[in-house]
Amino acid sequence: MNLFERFLQPEAVFSGEYNCRENCFMRLYDGMTAADLEEYIIKLADSGFTVRQRTEREGNMFALLTADITVTALFTPNDGCLRLTAAPNTTLPRLVEEDCGGECQTAFFAFENDHTIIDCGMCLLVQCPDYSFFIVDSGHYFQFNDNDRIYKFMRERTPKGQKVVVNGWLITHAHTDHISKLIDFLKYNTDDTVIEGFYQNLLPCDYPTDDSENHEEQEMAARLFRILEEYPAPVYKLHTGMRFYIRNLRFDVLYTHEDAFPEHIDDYNDSSCVVMLEAAGTEIFIPGDAAVLADSVMKKRYSSSLKCDIVQIAHHGHTGLSAGFYELLGADAAVFPVTRIMFEDELPKKEANRKAIELSKEYFITSDGTAVFPLPYKPGNAYTLPDETFEDFEKIKRIWRYVYTKERKDSLYELFIKNGGNPEDLVLPTSRYGWIEPKPPIGDENG
Repeated sequence: MNLFERFLQPEAVFSGEYNCRENCFMRLYDGMTAADLEEYIIKLADSGFTVRQRTEREGNMFALLTADITVTALFTPNDGCLRLTAAPNTTLPRLVEEDCGGECQTAFFAFENDHTIIDCGMCLLVQCPDYSFFIVDSGHYFQFNDNDRIYKFMRERTPKGQKVVVNGWLITHAHTDHISKLIDFLKYNTDDTVIEGFYQNLLPCDYPTDDSENHEEQEMAARLFRILEEYPAPVYKLHTGMRFYIRNLRFDVLYTHEDAFPEHIDDYNDSSCVVMLEAAGTEIFIPGDAAVLADSVMKKRYSSSLKCDIVQIAHHGHTGLSAGFYELLGADAAVFPVTRIMFEDELPKKEANRKAIELSKEYFITSDGTAVFPLPYKPGNAYTLPDETFEDFEKIKRIWRYVYTKERKDSLYELFIKNGGNPEDLVLPTSRYGWIEPKPPIGDENG
């Protein structure tokens, strides 16, 4: 039986049905009002459903109800639409605040992914008072040791005798530069780690996008789905309007791929799950790789409620959110999860990046070193840890065909040293000038 046949449907114009993956389906109804939604929720409650959560943001109204199935309802006043999802009963994230004791200061980290041979990847972490960590995404498979580096980062900040605890892992979308090191972490780094749950709403593998012919991306996504199904931790499905809590963290889901329907998602990045994270009084906006379509959907729904303190720049500062969107965010700090090379190359071409910097009081480029934000955040209290990785320009040339002048290589190396980098500590040996780099002249400390 169709899930929607098992409960009362709203008295509105049905305009389409969408497969949300994981046996979850969504129906779109037009011509709704806020009053219609209130009346519909009452009818569902009278028919045996329990209202588990109600939220509202700038007139966008959300309800989550459970009976023998789980139903969510999202009303958006800008278009008068109701998005109604139905799924077999599954484990729900924590919907009420949690007491979180502990002595560790809450901190947000924009992790330095290994940029020896690739300029993408993103990993964000938040450490809670009980020393546990919340993680967002991971890194690319060409960032060979980043699963170990992520584990080491947490291990060094976890008291001796205690296991590393990951209280949640958010997967914004299933591109290889965001999920590969999660896959490796689950394979190689869990002997001393407890993972309490995964949070996601990922696009079905067979959804036709610009990645449909990219079999590598599709296979990696399918592999992740299989691993999550088998891993002994709950996988929570997020819907726009949902508010959930982990330790002293609060998350508001602002966009998923469900919100694009009935428009087609051509750019896979527009399937990113977008959240606003509140930690210790600090609002952190995390859009993953959200792009043009997600930007349009959110700008039509939200305005003043998007104001935040820290923003992760969408899609590494490539084609992502618009300058107008960053104006709505008005963040005091901007984090660019990208290499300095790509940041400098993109800046003259990307108005959005320039606007985010103009609005901010400070910004950080993750390839310069992991950025640390003690929370609550105040402009000026963030700092950068010593730089840990550096480009191997010879391998970059051979793999990607990128060629840089000797002067630029040298200036980047000088910055690496200035940022606290130590060539002896590099996980992978690098080569600036050739496949077998010649020994520097005697007295040349920068060779």
